[in-house]
Amino acid sequence: MQSWYGDRGAYEYAEVYAQWGNRTKALEWLEKGLRLHDSSLVALQVDYLLDPLRDEPRFQAIRRALKFPP
Repeated sequence: MQSWYGDRGAYEYAEVYAQWGNRTKALEWLEKGLRLHDSSLVALQVDYLLDPLRDEPRFQAIRRALKFPP
């Protein structure tokens, strides 16, 4: 799944993949968003669309990298 947005929609792609149940792709897009400094990552803590990913170690690593409070 990509559009003319390219990688600029990394966070939004992660939301879609998380809702489709594709955790691997969702986490790949979140990691890409982190590398690209996607400003949408500010919503990571409260975005219910990402709830299926919260227990994943890779999700927790992204959260730590963003230095959210515990």
